[in-house]
Amino acid sequence: MSRASGLSWVFMAVASLAHAAVPAPAKPQAAAAAKAPVNAAKLVTVGPAITETVFALGAGGQVVGVDDTSLALEVARKSPKVGYQRALSSEAIVALGTSQLLASEEAGPPGVLEQLKTVGVDVVVLPNKHTVEATRERIRTLAQRLGKAEQGEALVKQLDADLRKARERTAARKDAKPPRVLALYARGANVLMVAGAGTAAGELVTLSGGVNAIAGYSGHKPLTAEAVVEAAPDFILMPASSLEPVGGEEGLSRTPGLSQVRGWRLITVDDVHFMGLGPHLGKAVSRLQDGYMSPARGRK
Repeated sequence: MSRASGLSWVFMAVASLAHAAVPAPAKPQAAAAAKAPVNAAKLVTVGPAITETVFALGAGGQVVGVDDTSLALEVARKSPKVGYQRALSSEAIVALGTSQLLASEEAGPPGVLEQLKTVGVDVVVLPNKHTVEATRERIRTLAQRLGKAEQGEALVKQLDADLRKARERTAARKDAKPPRVLALYARGANVLMVAGAGTAAGELVTLSGGVNAIAGYSGHKPLTAEAVVEAAPDFILMPASSLEPVGGEEGLSRTPGLSQVRGWRLITVDDVHFMGLGPHLGKAVSRLQDGYMSPARGRK
């Protein structure tokens, strides 16, 4: 389908939806819209941190669709899919009767976002910086937009309390050397990617009192045996779904580089916490800290 025909399809779909749903005259319709509650919008959420936040705020019932990355959240898995976050389908989004698209800044392509704006979808793009402050700001921004300000402040309060406990746990280990953590995820069966600086996984490691074993670059890069040996990790952090493609922990131990490093231990977290910093960040940090305290499994 060409871009022109795709745009025409979107216009026709919206016109059809509007005709079917709003038979009343234009002026009464406008008056009704003005009286509608803020949280009446039909939402499509894009990005795991945004989707997790919307559900945590109690607005999951308004979600009519999610992107593929949000399917990492169990509560979102029954929602209709609208494509990968960087390759969204305008047709799918419009067909769901969407009134508001809540998306991280990775969402795209830009042409699709512009199409959606043109046909009347309220497109809200939020920053996706992997910091605690950005997480607080995301919670509050979404809470205000959804008419859930009180719930938003409760989430921020709980997040801060969880992170305070994490700092106390780290401080209690005064004589302990900060654990060196190598954060990996599987891109298919044969490629492992390493999380460097500026990533959600990297921030998760820092908040847990660990040290990212990979320094010197930002983002994600393919794993090399040389980098693993140089990193000398104490722990390997992975999203739970990445274990199966590499053959489980046993298969991971045979990976070039990791097979040469002795004594590392594996910690897994929910995929959504590896990919983004959502309102339950504090619980993911606690899980990582629990892993630091677990006994070695006897790998030689």
